[in-house]
Amino acid sequence: MAPSFRRSRLDLACEPSAVGRARSHVGDTLTRWRLPEDVVFDAATVVTELTSNAVRHAGSCADPFGPGQVRPSTVRRCALTLWVTDTRLHLGVWDQSRARPVLRPVSFDAEGGRGLQVVAGLAEGQWGAALTRPEGKVVWAALPLPAGYRPRIARDSPLSRASLRR
Repeated sequence: MAPSFRRSRLDLACEPSAVGRARSHVGDTLTRWRLPEDVVFDAATVVTELTSNAVRHAGSCADPFGPGQVRPSTVRRCALTLWVTDTRLHLGVWDQSRARPVLRPVSFDAEGGRGLQVVAGLAEGQWGAALTRPEGKVVWAALPLPAGYRPRIARDSPLSRASLRR
């Protein structure tokens, strides 16, 4: 595995507001890392889909409560992780559900279900899910970076320029 040069993690409450916060974090972080604009756009699209799925299937609203019932006191969690290597931007969304996502064929008249197809396309098939301990899973995608991209190491980074010459 190629060394990771940049890494970011954002912990979230797994509720609808997490989608906007994750998308905003991707835009801010990847712009600060000076990734190309088209990569930032694709990453925001992928993270929006993965976070939406986490909220829909594993979030606080995944266990509906009826009228007169008290909302559950525990807020489910999810987390977004970003990291860059020489050739790819890796995106991972962790949630507390162990149910793996399923890539399904979509009919022309379907009203939904295209999200993972979009993720798979943007990641050129480099996506998947892995169970985590003690609970949950991470759904990840790896977006290709333009040929010749080399991460720009900040001056305060603990990584030395020598480590980039490998």
